[in-house]
Order: sequence, then structure tokens, then C-alpha cells
Amino acid sequence: MAELQQLQEFEIPTGREALRGNHSSLLRVADYCEDNYVQATDKRKALEETMAFTTQALASVAYQVGNLAGHTLRMLDLQAAALWQVEARVSTLGQGKSAITSNFVTQMVNMHMEKVARREIGTLATVQRLPPGQKIIAPESLPHLTPYYRRPLNFRSEQAAVADRDLVSRAPRIPEPVQAPVVPDGRLSAASSASSLASAGSAEGVAPELPMPLDLPPPPPLDIEDLELPPPPPPGFGSEEPSWVPDAYLEKVVTLYPYTRQKDNELSFSEGTVICITRRYSDGWCEGVCSEGSGFFPGNYVEPIS
Repeated sequence: MAELQQLQEFEIPTGREALRGNHSSLLRVADYCEDNYVQATDKRKALEETMAFTTQALASVAYQVGNLAGHTLRMLDLQAAALWQVEARVSTLGQGKSAITSNFVTQMVNMHMEKVARREIGTLATVQRLPPGQKIIAPESLPHLTPYYRRPLNFRSEQAAVADRDLVSRAPRIPEPVQAPVVPDGRLSAASSASSLASAGSAEGVAPELPMPLDLPPPPPLDIEDLELPPPPPPGFGSEEPSWVPDAYLEKVVTLYPYTRQKDNELSFSEGTVICITRRYSDGWCEGVCSEGSGFFPGNYVEPIS
């Protein structure tokens, strides 16, 4: 009640008087600025001075209006709280003992719920500091990565191993008799039906002989001399290289797909063109020579000649 009385008797009247004083001060400032602008020789300087006075006066008025509005709202809140208390007392006096106890319990529950709600709002408004995470440290030395280039796959050794394994694991078995095909009724001519009956009679009279299971022969002994590589062919053996083949190159490849050059230093070729690679690059491109000329081409368009 003391705060409400102070607001009604001191704070709000003082704010209203300050606003009235600022009103008269603003009028005097406006007259001064107008006369100064009319009489001044330097209009730019007078305009800047007028703008400074205007900004200061508006800031002062805005502060006083906000202060007075805050005091007024606070006074209204206190008056509403006092009115609510008076209403609660009047309703309590007009009821019996049980009603008084129930009203008191209701008020206590409401107060507790209000406190809990305010506490939760306060926890949401607090600043939450996240724990610092572990910093990412770059490795001291990066592993050396070899550039990718296409390597031919050798399936000969795997196919030989699979064939040997299948040959060993396969056991001799008796072949099953093959059933004769069934022909629908009414679609067989007389000659074909007679020939089929004759062949069926001969098949029923003679039974096929079943082969006897035979043991697999042991593998021949390995001879070290047979595993030696044959001697290289003499020089000049075979077909001669074309004239466009360079003296030194990495390998000879054949193109899988046609390619049209996008730049002047690239090769254009069709499918099945033979190219001699003279240099490989880490980005997958190669440099080589073909019958059409020399230049760059993508490495994934070719495969080595086996």
C-alpha cells in the first residue's frame, strides 16, 4: 500500500509536471532553431544544429513518457491486486467454515502453481553453457595415396582352380532316362504317329546300357622343366609396327567407347581404336598416340590389350 500511495501522490504527478515543462521547452527550442536557421549565413551548420536539438529533445520526451507510463501501469497492477484481496475477503466472510477452508486451499494451490510456473520460466531464461567439445586435430602426416589407373584382371588362375575343384568334387552318377515328348491329341499326322510308335517300340525293346563308375586317374607328376617359360621370339618376328607407333610408350590399349574431343589438344576416336599411352596423370587422363594423331584422352574409355 505504501508503494501505491507513493505512486499516486509523488511519482505520477511529478512525471506529468515534467511533461508539461518539456512541452514549453520544446516550443522555445523550435522558435530558437527557426530564428537561427533564418539568420544564419551557413545554412548547413544551422541545419545540423537544429537536428541535434531535435534528437535530444525527442529522446528526453520519450524517456519521460516511458517513465510515466511504467508508473501508471504499476499503479494499475497494485490497485487490481488490492481489489482482488478485498474481493477474496468479502467472499470468505459470506461463506461458512467449510467454504472458508475450501477457498483457502484453492488459494494455496493457485499460489503454488504460480510459483512453479514462474520457476520454470526462470529456468528457460537462464543462460545455458554447453560443454566444450573435443577439438579436431589434423594429422601430422597424411598417407601417400597412389594415383588410380586401370589394371587388367587375370581370371586364368581362378578359372583353373575352380575347374580343378569341380572336377575333384564331381562324383560319377547314373544318367536318368530321358522321357519322350508328349504331343497333343488330334495334331499328329498319320505318318508322324506311325514313326513315333515304331521308335517307341524299338526303345521299349532295347534298354540303354548304364556306364560303370570309373575312378579318376591320378594327376601326372609335375615336371619343373615344363613350368619354365618358352624362350622369347627372335627380333623381327611377327607383324611390323605401324609407322605412327612411337619408339617408347607405356602400354598399348584399345578404346571401348567412341569419344569426341572437347579441346584442341584432345584425341577423337571411335570404338576399337588402338592407342599407345605415353604418359598417365593422377586425375585419370592419359596422353597417347594413335593413327589419327596425338593428344589427351580419358583413361576410363580404354582397356589394355592382352
